[in-house]
Amino acid sequence: MATAPPAMKAESAGAGLRAILIATAVAGIIGYAIQLLAPSLLPGGSAYVTFSMYWSTLYLCVAALSGLQQEITRASHPAAESPPDARVRDFALIVIGVVVAAVALVALTAGGAVLPGPTAALAIALGIGLCGYVLVAVLGGVLYGLRLWNAVAWLTIIDAVIRGILVVAGLLAGWSAQWIAFAISVPFGLAFLAVWARMRSRVVGAFRVDVTLRRLLINAAGTVTAAAAMGVMMNGMPLLLGLTAGDTDRTLLAGLILTITVTRAPLVVPLLALQSYLISIFRSAGRAVMRRILPILAAVASGVALVAVAAWFIGPWAISFISRGQYVVTPLMMATITVGAGLVGMMCITGPALVATSRHVPYTAGWVSAALLTIAVLALPVPLPFEARLGLALIVPPAVGLAVHVVAVWRHPAVDPAVETSAA
Repeated sequence: MATAPPAMKAESAGAGLRAILIATAVAGIIGYAIQLLAPSLLPGGSAYVTFSMYWSTLYLCVAALSGLQQEITRASHPAAESPPDARVRDFALIVIGVVVAAVALVALTAGGAVLPGPTAALAIALGIGLCGYVLVAVLGGVLYGLRLWNAVAWLTIIDAVIRGILVVAGLLAGWSAQWIAFAISVPFGLAFLAVWARMRSRVVGAFRVDVTLRRLLINAAGTVTAAAAMGVMMNGMPLLLGLTAGDTDRTLLAGLILTITVTRAPLVVPLLALQSYLISIFRSAGRAVMRRILPILAAVASGVALVAVAAWFIGPWAISFISRGQYVVTPLMMATITVGAGLVGMMCITGPALVATSRHVPYTAGWVSAALLTIAVLALPVPLPFEARLGLALIVPPAVGLAVHVVAVWRHPAVDPAVETSAA
């Protein structure tokens, strides 16, 4: 058996936070630029809704699969004399098989609704993107577990830069829907290959997983379920709006989708990107978990209140400017969308504290209850105007989910994760 490489020196938490925030900012700016350019470069509201629904479908699935990274982060620990761990490889291959089967099933049964347009091509693009993201999530989880922040940051940046180049080029060149879809999806796999080629010799044999493959799959099922629910409330909103809007005017619908997209991104994406970082920090916090969470929640709440006031006064003008006058949104809707995004962001802080201490049940319960309430409110059969239903769906569900999380953390702040005996 080959001698395992020496364990790498973990980088400091402060340096890690800086690296990940910089990477998140770069990725956020690129993603934001794509979202800002799309309304003006695509021919009309219907084309923008189609683009947004594919983007939403892909990133709803990506959000769900981010639960894989969270569990791998929790389970991976530095180990100087650990042989290469086949469990992580087997885990990734099993998940990829499930993803391919799920995409094929969706394409065959509901492709026209979920992937409007050239369904077969869009399904292939979706499958390529999600398989690539599984590899990104697993590698990212190991890197987070080893606290190799710079490698994580490069994984994020390379993915975003490649996507920005391809998608903007496609929009400017007037590519068809399927080629834009491939431009959105392919960068995940390319980013994995680039970082894996650089880090492979330094990671293989430098970590151990604290659970069996079976337990890893079970735990991941919980984090994926919660992350899927999280995705419904963030990346999945354009898809949900498209499916529940009924005969709502497409221009109004496009304006609401654009507003939610450009408002939520700067508030939620940074906190979403820090999920695995927070897990790695909270993992060793013990009784200090609640004390660490409260100041962060207070800071986020204060920031959201200020941004909501600004959104009331500036938001409608900004949406009109971005869309070149195509879309109009009310000040109340701008403030409502902002507050809703803030509540979701706060759940992105309480959630990692629960995962870090292996409290997967309340973690999942908070996100699933919020997602189910979101869907239920949007699909209400009562004669409420669509904008009123949307306002309720943006505020009430995340408030309920946040309450579930906070109560769970407050009642059991000192629960430590049970480390199972490693199995070959």
